[in-house]
Amino acid sequence: MVTAAVFILTFAESLALVGAAVPATPMLLLLGGLLAAGTISPYAVIPPALVGAISGYWVSWILGRRYRSRIYSMKFFARRRRSVARVRILTRSYGGLILVVGRYVLGPLQSTVPLVAGAAGMAPSRFHRWNVLSGVLWVPIVLAPGYLSGKGLIAGQFASVLPWFAALLIAISLIGAVLPIMFDVFRRATSA
Repeated sequence: MVTAAVFILTFAESLALVGAAVPATPMLLLLGGLLAAGTISPYAVIPPALVGAISGYWVSWILGRRYRSRIYSMKFFARRRRSVARVRILTRSYGGLILVVGRYVLGPLQSTVPLVAGAAGMAPSRFHRWNVLSGVLWVPIVLAPGYLSGKGLIAGQFASVLPWFAALLIAISLIGAVLPIMFDVFRRATSA
């Protein structure tokens, strides 16, 4: 039950237009605290959160590729022309990096970043690399404050949390380094 709820929450948060109305970040902070308390299993939260975040961005990107310039005439985007123009410029200027940064700083429009990337014609291999990286970074970073609070970091018990925090950072770094390589290998194998 928790697994399905976490998947739906992160998927909806990452889905274009829907994500503006879904408060996944506060819920993930709360889940981080529940993980620290041992109330729920990390296996019930982290894998479905990763899959939901990556899938939501992927579906949004597909919609952007499918509908291209027609998406900009939609009422939601027509009312936010200036913000959409900024996202388009950032997508063209910074490419995949905007997918990572967009999860944190673009607020309600963050879920439209992959839609705009798809409409702008971002290459599938490039999109998928950055999408996976952004999801793999976003989930633990959003869970971490709740988890660290629950473990007593705020109360000054940093020493007991430090090994877990270091392990988390190392795991994120390794996954972030290995996944783009795996995608390149997969792309080359399927295109040959």
